[in-house]
Amino acid sequence: MAFDDRKVNWQTIRFVIQMHFAWRTGYGIEDSGMISFPEALELLLKNSPLLAAERCRLEQATGRVLRENITADRAFPAFDRAMMDGYALRFADWQAGQRTFRLTGSAPAGRPAPALTPEPGTCVEVMTGAPCPAGADCIIPLEEVIENFQGEVKFTDSAAPAAGRFIHSTGSDADQGQVLLVTGTLLGSREIGVVAACGAAWLEVSRLPKIAVIATGDELVSIDEFPAPHQIRQSNAHSLATALSRAGHPPQQVGVLNDEISIARPAMIALLATHDWLVLTGAVSMGDRDFIPSLLGELGCRKIFHGVTHRPGKPAGYWLGPGGQVIVALPGNPVSALTGLHAFVLPALAVASGLPRPQRRNVVLDDKTMQLPDFTRHLPVALRTDGRAEPAATGNSGDFIGLLKSDGFLTLPPRGEGTAIAAAFPFTPWL
Repeated sequence: MAFDDRKVNWQTIRFVIQMHFAWRTGYGIEDSGMISFPEALELLLKNSPLLAAERCRLEQATGRVLRENITADRAFPAFDRAMMDGYALRFADWQAGQRTFRLTGSAPAGRPAPALTPEPGTCVEVMTGAPCPAGADCIIPLEEVIENFQGEVKFTDSAAPAAGRFIHSTGSDADQGQVLLVTGTLLGSREIGVVAACGAAWLEVSRLPKIAVIATGDELVSIDEFPAPHQIRQSNAHSLATALSRAGHPPQQVGVLNDEISIARPAMIALLATHDWLVLTGAVSMGDRDFIPSLLGELGCRKIFHGVTHRPGKPAGYWLGPGGQVIVALPGNPVSALTGLHAFVLPALAVASGLPRPQRRNVVLDDKTMQLPDFTRHLPVALRTDGRAEPAATGNSGDFIGLLKSDGFLTLPPRGEGTAIAAAFPFTPWL
């Protein structure tokens, strides 16, 4: 990621003015100790600004959050719909003992159906999806035909039709004007199908946030390079960006910040001026070169928390920028970074997009000894075929290869808050 100090747009200038005002008026870092994981998550969910709404075409709405109600523009189905290839007839004729019927017409899908003639013992051939002929109240499938010769259709005695059988009646799914999808709905394949059926070509949805994912560290080199013995390839930002994209929040920028603060400062100013969310990984702990907390404070960002009693990822922090930007700083260890993204960032982005607070499904873990005293633990687990979980902990927070053995993680409260031998805990799958 390259920054050119000679190319500063109006957004950057406006941000620098905001930053200067914020710093002069004391809108800076606030001192506080570590807080619990539930407290930290609550602060993120409560303080992440709701994204603005915008209109987009249906084709661009996949994975977005609906910000309007969708109503049925007509009854569903809009006509009595044949659900089987066969013959439509009157059930009363069958009850009267009729087994051979005179064929009077055909009703293919996509065409108006001919009405059933009024004389007894007549039928109309129908195809699946076609309108059922007026006057007919049941359909006998093709498989029940013994003979179809010279316009006479003979059925088996075992056909056993019934009034309404194989007819999808008008309005049985939804009435015209009925609300089918409400604001705050995530638009997946089922929802998009309903929207399309209602003819809603343009939708009001949550705007996609402008997200930057930035790793820090002089030791990081491009994935195209072969690292020197003291270097590593930059993998964290790519991992986090992938999870964000799979969650429906593709980042606009993925890059690296140098550990030299004189270089990092103008780059951070440009990032804050052009993004709604910054997801940072590295330089957030207490070391001499962990510059992120002090730099954010210098730039007028307000600290919400820094330090969480959970593992992995204790140094995680959350700041709000002068313009309402959300900055989540995660540790540089890969397991800590990816866990923090799933535990903090993805739930907060979901709520900011207009979704309800996420509810994790609970999965049973047989071994309560995996809990830690005084700390929430995000324990990597593998899901068994019986639906329970077994620990698949990594060797340490730098063992990102070890994560391949797990399907996600369970969030375990501190030891003493859950005493059952076998207990169910919230499960978060890896994206």
